[in-house]
Amino acid sequence: MKSILAPLLVSSLIFIACNNEKPKDSITDSSKDGKEQVIVDPNKVEDVIQDMQQLKEDLTKLTPLTTDELKAKLPEQLMDAAVSDVDVNAAMGATVANANYKINDSTSLKLEIVDCAGPGGAGVFSLQYLNMINVNSDDEVEYVKTIDFNGGRAMENCRKNRNRCTLAFFSGNRFLVTLRGDNVGIDALKDVAMKLNLK
Repeated sequence: MKSILAPLLVSSLIFIACNNEKPKDSITDSSKDGKEQVIVDPNKVEDVIQDMQQLKEDLTKLTPLTTDELKAKLPEQLMDAAVSDVDVNAAMGATVANANYKINDSTSLKLEIVDCAGPGGAGVFSLQYLNMINVNSDDEVEYVKTIDFNGGRAMENCRKNRNRCTLAFFSGNRFLVTLRGDNVGIDALKDVAMKLNLK
């Protein structure tokens, strides 16, 4: 069920790209078991694709931050917990910063910030963020859903058999941010995310 919408978006993109005229009819796709149906308006899909393509092009033109510059974006504290286990690297052309915030023995936050500037970062934006925000599923183990958050789209995920939630979103027109909480609920994660000052 998780993989329904992302492949559908890709197949819709191919369908639209191969058509010289703007499509007018809706597309219906089904899950492998035939129980789930998704109806997509190609006109809306095309608009989203064009917006995302323009954003990707804009990101490609930006100069990526250095590891020191991105490291400076990590907050010194989150939920009164000091930053620790900082790791910043430039892998595959994208600068990535990771940090932990241990609140107590059973409660912690993990923050990841990816600078999506430059060709490598724009590739991460395209491959990770665009696929991430087109997944919606719910089963006995976990749920994943796309939500409106802070003026954009975000991915919300919580495991049901343990108190672990993840919120991933795009911020400052260049940063892909993933915030994971162990024994931190999704509402608390959203509060923390809203206070991050990434520009």
